[in-house]
Amino acid sequence: MRSRVVSLMLWGWLLYLICPGIAAQGQHSEPAKLPREDCSDTNAVLDVTSERMLFDQQTRTFTFEEKVRVHRCDVIMSCDRLHVINDVKGEHVERITAIGNVHFQRGTRHVLAERAEFFLAEQRLILTGNPRAWDTQEQQEMQGEEIIVFLQRENMVVKRARVLFHPRKVLSKVP
Repeated sequence: MRSRVVSLMLWGWLLYLICPGIAAQGQHSEPAKLPREDCSDTNAVLDVTSERMLFDQQTRTFTFEEKVRVHRCDVIMSCDRLHVINDVKGEHVERITAIGNVHFQRGTRHVLAERAEFFLAEQRLILTGNPRAWDTQEQQEMQGEEIIVFLQRENMVVKRARVLFHPRKVLSKVP
């Protein structure tokens, strides 16, 4: 029972880290300080910086290259390349793909992968390329061949999963 509770806590913090407000390596310059906002709103500001940005009108695709850094509320993501594909009207994002050295951070929580694909309509995130998630404070770690996160259902599937549950230090009470 204890391992199930710890396991649920682990999944919860991974969902919380990756997509706040949707269910809710390298040197990067600091993004501009944005005013504090309500991050439960899916319309929160998305701040993307990179060395180069390309836009293709025919495919409705933005491509950010080199030292890509994405900042939304208290989540920071970095990667080598980021593709943002819009719908036919160009009004909504259909899919976001991060490639190369993908790193999400939210407080003490981290996720690393070689590739992350987010499908907005399905609220599905797929992490591949040795995905690994951990919390430096909780000292929990998870890795697998592929991690698929279903945001609306708040669950995930990890292929070839390995989860490390580190024992917590318990402070004894002094009489």
